[in-house]
Amino acid sequence: AVVSTQSGHYGRAESPVKPKPKAKKKSKKTKPAVSDETADSSGQTAEESDQTPETASKDENIPKSGNVKKGLSRLGEKDSDFFKFLQENDPDLLDFSGAEDSDGLSGVNSEDEIPEDLEDEAENMSDNDPDPDTEMAGQEEPELAEPTVTAINVTPQLLKKWKLNLEKNSLPTWKQLVRAFQAAVVTAKGDEPESEMKYTIVDPDIVNKVIMMCLKYTSELLKSHLGENPTSSTKWNRLKMSLKSYLTSLTELLGLLTSNDVLCAVMRHCKAMLPYYAAFSRLIKKFVKSHVAVWGSKSELSRVVAFTCLQAVVKKIPTFLEDMLKKMYVEYTKCSKMMNPKSRDNIMLMRNSLVEMFKINPSITYTTGFLYIRQLAVTLRSVIVNKKDVESVYNWQYVNCLHVWVSVLSDCDACLQPLIFPLIQVMMGVIKLHSSPCFYPLHLHSIRLMLHLAAATNKHIPLVHSLLGTLDFCAVVHKAPATKPVDLTCVLRVTKGYKKTKAFQDGVFDLTYELLLNYISQLSQSISFPEVSFPVIVWLRKFNKKCNNPKYTSQMKQLLEKMEAVSRDLTEKRSSVSFTPKDLDKVTEWESQLPDSALTKYFNTWLKIHRAVAAANKSAEEEEEEGGEGEEEDVGADDSDEEGETAPSPKKKAKKSKKSKTKDTPDANGIENVNGASSDASSPDKKKKKKNKTKKVEEETKVDEDVEFVDTGDMVEDIVLSD
Repeated sequence: AVVSTQSGHYGRAESPVKPKPKAKKKSKKTKPAVSDETADSSGQTAEESDQTPETASKDENIPKSGNVKKGLSRLGEKDSDFFKFLQENDPDLLDFSGAEDSDGLSGVNSEDEIPEDLEDEAENMSDNDPDPDTEMAGQEEPELAEPTVTAINVTPQLLKKWKLNLEKNSLPTWKQLVRAFQAAVVTAKGDEPESEMKYTIVDPDIVNKVIMMCLKYTSELLKSHLGENPTSSTKWNRLKMSLKSYLTSLTELLGLLTSNDVLCAVMRHCKAMLPYYAAFSRLIKKFVKSHVAVWGSKSELSRVVAFTCLQAVVKKIPTFLEDMLKKMYVEYTKCSKMMNPKSRDNIMLMRNSLVEMFKINPSITYTTGFLYIRQLAVTLRSVIVNKKDVESVYNWQYVNCLHVWVSVLSDCDACLQPLIFPLIQVMMGVIKLHSSPCFYPLHLHSIRLMLHLAAATNKHIPLVHSLLGTLDFCAVVHKAPATKPVDLTCVLRVTKGYKKTKAFQDGVFDLTYELLLNYISQLSQSISFPEVSFPVIVWLRKFNKKCNNPKYTSQMKQLLEKMEAVSRDLTEKRSSVSFTPKDLDKVTEWESQLPDSALTKYFNTWLKIHRAVAAANKSAEEEEEEGGEGEEEDVGADDSDEEGETAPSPKKKAKKSKKSKTKDTPDANGIENVNGASSDASSPDKKKKKKNKTKKVEEETKVDEDVEFVDTGDMVEDIVLSD
């Protein structure tokens, strides 16, 4: 049989006779049949067209031997494409001799008729001819076009047979393994197997073995057959569709695994298969999406492996960086809505890895950072204008977004410097949005971020007013009942009842004192420190006069002494310089030659001691919780803090804990029962009244340790990105 790719006909050489109209079947690309009335005219035009140069050249190639040769010449005019195909693929069919004409087609005795059996055979074969596009597609996926009747159950014996063949790099066996892998993924999903599937798997052990066999042999087998550049290999078209189905199932498998070890193994295999993912644009997008989901939701090891896979994608396809950064940023905001000691490490890991991705291309980082920093500013402006929905700003999602951009701009190129000022303005607006002491933890978080940015970029940010305003709250002694302290590093706001407690006051003072030391130590390396530190020194002296807490005043006295000493030292050193303040280059050079000041050394020593004591207290609390000790012992241990540069001894802690119990737990609060009072013991009515009073006081001063604003939604997913 002869195939025409243009007209779609199958059959032998046609007779010059025109087929009957009633028996003619129209194909998609053939011309309509000519009626009997126009048969003579068509014959006349054919004879006239024989005189043209084109038909003359064709007739020269066809030997004239009887009626068959006349019919073939007529065929060249009626269907030139089919005639040309016969000339190129089967010229012997057109080359007739006189004997062949008389012997082979002696039954043809009319000029315009063709045997009906030849006509029916040609028409039936033409009806079964596939479309050319379908034929070309069938060359790409021959294995998927094979019809299957019954599914084969995968057994251990079959796996052993496949294993022996895969060790020899057998491609047919690998294709069968791919189909079994598809069945394994369907079984893992819990879906019913499709009717077109060749294999089925029921045993979970067989599922695991099929998956492990694919992870072990696929990468090396494909590398041996396709080489380093798969798309340029001669075997690419044979393996393309099988490889596409395998990668699709492999991507689906990532979302089904629960074991971290197996998940990490599959992701490492995906990283090895990255050159083949790159050949399919849709699959590489699914690859990025699935790995970003693992990066934001699984264990620490799985997050790290997923991040390395995403880095490999950027190195292989740099154009995916911008889209990947947006997906990772959105995933980060989803996972950072709540902050607690358990989730803090995971959020920190995601933030650090996201910052590393932003450092790859500063130009893309600038456009992305401008978009999201502007979004934070627009959200803040809407809250300031409407004076409502403070929760859209005072939440962990917003604060963690600020933390990301502070980390990005802390170590950035010159092209990202313009983003520093708007980011600082946003954080200043967050502090000024609400001045209630309930939101002091959030204010201190923002101040810490700005101090980190100022130290990294060598820029001065005026934060004295915010820090000293917070210390004013600590100057007033609060006589509320003693309560268990809360870790303010994981809290954004507290209740109105808890803000009056001594535990909250101590926590705010410790954080504020640390940030004030950090701020002053940064300024101590500046030539303008004597002028900048003067208002701070004046304010601290006033604070010591009105504050009655000896713990606070002793620490402030040490800070005052250090500040005055550094101010005098710098005044003496700069009195001998010959340049003026307008000579900025000389000023910068002079400041770079200064050694570490006494304030810097004091801050570093204080910070080490403070962290060591905090770690010791944390471990002690965990041991007490395990041992089932009471809350009163925790309060006494937590109220004792270090003073100065040295940590207090355990004996001093014990003494202070006893004093704090006696001072901070009055009888009227009902924490300690007072025995021996005749009026309380005599009348039961008074006992009931006293119990009711103590219950009311406890309800008013009850601490909600997990109080914080819960954001109402993902503020990043609602972004409409501009062109």
